[in-house]
Amino acid sequence: MISLPKIFPLGLVATAACIPLISGPANAEETSPAPYVDSKAIKERFDQITPEDMELLRSKKILFASRSFGLNLLKGLNALAKKDGKYDLVSSYERYNVFKEGGNLGIMPADAFEKSNFVHFLATYHPHTKRLEEMNTLLGEGPHGFGKSADIVVVFYHTATPALFETYKNTLERWQAEYPDVTFIAVTSGFMGPKFTEENEASQAFGELVRDQLKGKVPVYDMGAILSDDFRVGHQFCPEYSADPAEVHPNLPAGEEMMAKGFLLILKEALTPQTAQH
Repeated sequence: MISLPKIFPLGLVATAACIPLISGPANAEETSPAPYVDSKAIKERFDQITPEDMELLRSKKILFASRSFGLNLLKGLNALAKKDGKYDLVSSYERYNVFKEGGNLGIMPADAFEKSNFVHFLATYHPHTKRLEEMNTLLGEGPHGFGKSADIVVVFYHTATPALFETYKNTLERWQAEYPDVTFIAVTSGFMGPKFTEENEASQAFGELVRDQLKGKVPVYDMGAILSDDFRVGHQFCPEYSADPAEVHPNLPAGEEMMAKGFLLILKEALTPQTAQH
């Protein structure tokens, strides 16, 4: 089991309270507020993404961990690119199913970023700390050492509990201290349909901790707010975002494209913090 030591406060540490929380690479403007993306931000600012912004995003190395909600995001990214090639982010993309292989990270080649710019792995589902451990290994241990090559790191949770938050926050903060040239995006967990009341309320509690302690300090992709249209339908995904009879996945184009738009927007604003709005 990989140890995830506790360090100072954060889709980012604690050894010393004297170490300041930073929201992105060391060369970012320290005075720039960290961007935050919810449903309102997408509606107001997504259209501000320029072809030049997308060229910048395509030039970056993205390391992404998720379960099935990441696949919904990918479908949304593909749909956006089909509608307008400007939004293509997946022309250099590769996915590895670590969960299917029993947590074997060896299925991911050490030179993955020499072959693809967007590297996505389907993480081990339970316990929820496991995907942090897997990401920790990929960032810092051989043969991968992706902390030296990745520009952006994102860890998705379709559902989470408030008990996860301290480990999540401290792990992200430690990573940011150890890999100052990497931009770490904090993410609230998502929502499912109305029959998952207990899980959705736990996700909301986790999300509230992210908003309360990390918003404005680090880049935050608010998946819960995006899927609920800023809580217009309460703590569940919008009914027009899903046709899943199991009520698990936001699998309709409206939901998948909102997830994708928010993803592009948070990446753009995290990498160009001087343009971020709140």
